[in-house]
Amino acid sequence: MPENTADPNADIGSPSASNSSSPRLPVVIAIIIFTVFLLTWLFTTLLGDLGAKSDNSVSKDDVRRIVEEVVGTQIAAVPAGGGNVSSQQVQQLIDRAVGTAVASLVPTTTPIPPTPTIIPRGVAEGSAPFRGAADAPVVIVEFADFQCTYCGRWYQQTLPRILETYPNQVKFVYRHFPIFGDDSLRAAMAADCANDQSKFWEMHDRLFARLENQEQAPLSEDTLVGYAQELGLDTRSFGECLSSQKYLNNVNNDRQTALSYGLQGTPGFVIDGVVYTRGAQPFEVFDSIIKNELAKTGTS
Repeated sequence: MPENTADPNADIGSPSASNSSSPRLPVVIAIIIFTVFLLTWLFTTLLGDLGAKSDNSVSKDDVRRIVEEVVGTQIAAVPAGGGNVSSQQVQQLIDRAVGTAVASLVPTTTPIPPTPTIIPRGVAEGSAPFRGAADAPVVIVEFADFQCTYCGRWYQQTLPRILETYPNQVKFVYRHFPIFGDDSLRAAMAADCANDQSKFWEMHDRLFARLENQEQAPLSEDTLVGYAQELGLDTRSFGECLSSQKYLNNVNNDRQTALSYGLQGTPGFVIDGVVYTRGAQPFEVFDSIIKNELAKTGTS
């Protein structure tokens, strides 16, 4: 089950349909909290049974930590302002909470099962920003959301080890898959606007640092312009780029590309043309895949 799920029928940037009988924000939050506490009870009960049968058990403290993180993630995804939220949106939030918690309970080094679809080399990465050697034999394309906790964790813990271990063998490409609403959309466009001033990665890193530092400010235009100022960008041209939604089509194109590849959550990856939908995996899993790809090309 993917870490965070996307709605394949909605276009980013367009208003969500509302329902006159929709529950208001406090009701939505109550439903989410009740659901996640129910998950906590179910998971701790299940893990108590599994712990007696397996050495690869997870403590109840780990479960509580995971569930608390899920609660924060899902409530952050509820539109602010106390407006109406449709029952469909509530169900999506609950499904996302379930998927995130289940995927996180037992860390695994089992290889990620790829889809049979092979994307021709050079297609998945397009002209998106990259790190590493341009002519590297292995190309990793990540589709991610700047508000995705697991994307942030992968960026902090796994990506540095990949780039350190394979400085000349891996080209890492970042593409947008904003699934947490307008703030995610603005963050994605902000990164592209920063790219106009050759500072995509600086903005990319600043946005993920926000997750690591648990900053609570919403990703409004003011917040993003503030980040631009921190990074030494020309804030006037950056602000004009952001407010005009110059890169809206580019971000939506990335999102539709991710969906066309069968990705339903973040992070998702395409490695040398092979699509991997379960992206929140440790370095060891990616290391194994990279070694296999290098073996195919006769490089090391």
